Amino acid sequence: MTFSDETLLAYLEGTLDEVQSRAIEAAVEDDAELESRLMALDPFAPVVQDVFEKLPTEAPKVDLPEPVAHHANGGFLRLLAVAAGVGVAAVALTFWATRPAELGWAQQAAIYQSLYVPETIVSLDSSEASLDKQFAMAEAALGRSLNREALESLPGLELKRAQVLSFKGKPLVQVVFADEQGQPFAFCVIRQGPNAPKAEVKQAVLSGLATATWAQDGYGYMLLGSSPQTDLSSELDVLTRTFAG
Repeated sequence: MTFSDETLLAYLEGTLDEVQSRAIEAAVEDDAELESRLMALDPFAPVVQDVFEKLPTEAPKVDLPEPVAHHANGGFLRLLAVAAGVGVAAVALTFWATRPAELGWAQQAAIYQSLYVPETIVSLDSSEASLDKQFAMAEAALGRSLNREALESLPGLELKRAQVLSFKGKPLVQVVFADEQGQPFAFCVIRQGPNAPKAEVKQAVLSGLATATWAQDGYGYMLLGSSPQTDLSSELDVLTRTFAG
């Protein structure tokens, strides 16, 4: 199966439908050329490459011992075979249990945002028409309003772009801003589902960026600054009141 550049870009931007997305993900596992095309199309190729490298591998196989023919010392050989099988199983299960933990959506978003520099956002099309289209697409994906008016009034920030991403099949919207020095900020919203637990505001430094995360009413929220020292208090005050439910 072949994919056009437009289809691949839609996949990278998270706007492709699920069937076509799954087809690309299946094809890229055996097609180095397709992976190279994806790398070339995405300005944040290292992130994409990292995601591919962290795709779950097959579960370790447990080699159980072959049946041993019964004879005079069959009991002893069976014990040896069972012991060897248990050893293989123990190594395999230890490997499986200690494999690197998968990153959550907030960690992945922080990695993605950490690649942003002023040059990344200076040329973004932030015209009214472009933002209208982007916000319509983002709100449709999330199934809720993004309160654009409130986002545009955040102190010291200029709204630059809203784009739809995806994390494990859940729509994730990244809203990008530039601060007064042209440094990138971001506010992310993910639809987690009606049974997702509520989480109070938690501030942390992730991937070298000051971040604040919280969750409420089936959605997760994340504010990301431009450095570990970024003071998020002004923006956080507005956003936690605006996205309180």
